[in-house]
Amino acid sequence: MPTSNKFDDDPQQSLFTEMCGAGEFAPHVHHDEILAVKFPCIGRGRRNIVTCGDEGRDEFLEEVDGLDITGVNIRGSTFPLDTFLPVVPRGMFPHSSSEIPSSVVGVMLNDILTKRVSTRSGYYYLPEDTRINCEILKNPVFQGKHVILLSCGQDVLIETLWWKRHAFDLFQTIAGMGFLAVTGMNFSIFSGECPFAHALNTKKSLRYCEWLDQLGVWAIPHVYAINQPQRERSRDWLLARPHIKLITINTQLQRSRKRDVQQVFETVEFLLKNTEVNVLLHGRGRGLSSEIRSSYRHRLHFAASGPLKNAIIRKDKTPAEYIDLFVSGLALY
Repeated sequence: MPTSNKFDDDPQQSLFTEMCGAGEFAPHVHHDEILAVKFPCIGRGRRNIVTCGDEGRDEFLEEVDGLDITGVNIRGSTFPLDTFLPVVPRGMFPHSSSEIPSSVVGVMLNDILTKRVSTRSGYYYLPEDTRINCEILKNPVFQGKHVILLSCGQDVLIETLWWKRHAFDLFQTIAGMGFLAVTGMNFSIFSGECPFAHALNTKKSLRYCEWLDQLGVWAIPHVYAINQPQRERSRDWLLARPHIKLITINTQLQRSRKRDVQQVFETVEFLLKNTEVNVLLHGRGRGLSSEIRSSYRHRLHFAASGPLKNAIIRKDKTPAEYIDLFVSGLALY
């Protein structure tokens, strides 16, 4: 299938396009992706962006065995999910599990740590002395529930845990905690950035899943793409693995621009139309057209913490009532 030259912003080349050296990583980077580069590939000073111009790029490539995703294999699994997956906030951990009518719930990566991401002088940071709370599922709210760990969060959380994965014994620890499933990490893929960075973060997310899978965990791939070549690579990877029945796409942390949000739902629609996977959308869902929602409703699932947060803060309705309101709203848009 030919690729499209459809990108998030004005496709006109910038000065930084000509300076980007990601072309040497073809076919894992498409020429059209380089045309969309709008920021310099060196000197950005951002920890979560490793570009083609970074001196240490080979070390990052080595730790995930290059950019090629075709060799990443995940067994996949199946488990019946309702349309809505309630995500349990930390403030509800002491509550009785009977307050939540769902048999399967989610919990955020940030909420299984002893200390969460905080802010200092306007910047997010992860406290140095935080650890994974291995006893988290012993809280009352999780008793009798199947729990999915949603490995999403701010860049500082995701990148710090990845960077310190050996010190945290991250994979063995998560594998031993008793989760029903764990989703892939949502490493950043931002419009206009070096496509080498995009390809590297895609590979890191899949490796996270593969390493958990090797420990017997049901790993749900996080699939994120912002242009057509990336969507087609994801499609091809999934078509070669028909045993993977469920993927997730995080829509919580998108930038405010309308186009950034639109990219996500273009990817969702493309994968629904061109693969057989079910999609668990974590966050907003209003970008999907009514046609897609109607045609693929049996393959769409939604995860959100809003209903349970509202129940804790407002205290005017039960958690079950807020969940019912949310699910009713899904049917309306």
